[in-house]
Amino acid sequence: MVFKIYSINFYFIIVVFLFFSSCITNKDLDVITIKDNINLSPSSYDYTFQKGDLLSVQISTTTELNYDFFNKEQTTSSQLLLQNPYLYGYLVNNDGNLNLPAIGFVKAEGFTKSELENIISKIAIDFFESPVVKVNIINFEVKVIGEVNSPGLKKINKSNPDILHCIGLASGFTNVANKKNIKIIRNNSEGRNVFTFNLSDSKSITSKDYYILPNDVIYVAPLKKRFYAFNNLPQFISVGISSITLFLLLTNN
Repeated sequence: MVFKIYSINFYFIIVVFLFFSSCITNKDLDVITIKDNINLSPSSYDYTFQKGDLLSVQISTTTELNYDFFNKEQTTSSQLLLQNPYLYGYLVNNDGNLNLPAIGFVKAEGFTKSELENIISKIAIDFFESPVVKVNIINFEVKVIGEVNSPGLKKINKSNPDILHCIGLASGFTNVANKKNIKIIRNNSEGRNVFTFNLSDSKSITSKDYYILPNDVIYVAPLKKRFYAFNNLPQFISVGISSITLFLLLTNN
C-alpha cells in the first residue's frame, strides 16, 4: 500500500512538472518591455521608390478643367482606383521613370515621396496654376505568415509602415507567437536578406529595418512551449486547484 502511494506521488509529481514546464508565462507574451531611460524614438526612415512601384499622382490646381490636361486623364472615383490600380496608376518603368500625361517622363526611382512631389511640382508649374502634388504608392503589399490570427497578403495604406502595424493588419499574434523571433525576408537586387527581431527588446524599434518595404515577408515563429498559456492569476489558481483535486483522487483510491 505504501509502495502504491509512493508510486502515485511520483507519477503525479512528474505529470505536474511536465505540465508546468510546458506553460507559457506572461513574460513570454510581452510584446515590448519598456525600461527606464531608454530612448524609444525610431530611426528616421523614408521609403525610396523602386522599379515596379505603381504610383497614384494627383495634381490639384486652379487651372480651368477645360485646360487641365493632366486631371482629364485621372479617374474621379477613388473606388475605381482601388479596384483597378493598374488602369489608373503610373508604373515606375525599367528606366526608373514615370510617364505622366501632359508632363512626360519624370525620374522617380531613388526618390522619397516628398522629393518626388517637389520634382513634379517644379515641372507642373510650367503647365498649371499653383499646382499641389500628392504622390502615393498603390501596390504596397506584404505577406504576414506564421503565428498570427489572420495570415496572408496585406495591402498597406500607411506611409513607412513598421512590423507592429503589419501584425495588426493580420489581427495580432496568436497565444503561442514567439515575439522574440520575428523574421523579415526581403528580396532586392542584391539577393535575399533575412532580419530577425526581438520585440521584447524596446531597442528593436530604433532599427531602420523595423520598417517594412513592399513585398516583404514577415514570419512569426512559434514558441517552443506550446502546451498552455497563463494569461492571469485566476487562470493559474484554477489549474492549481485542478491539480490538487487530481492528486486527492489518486491517493484516495
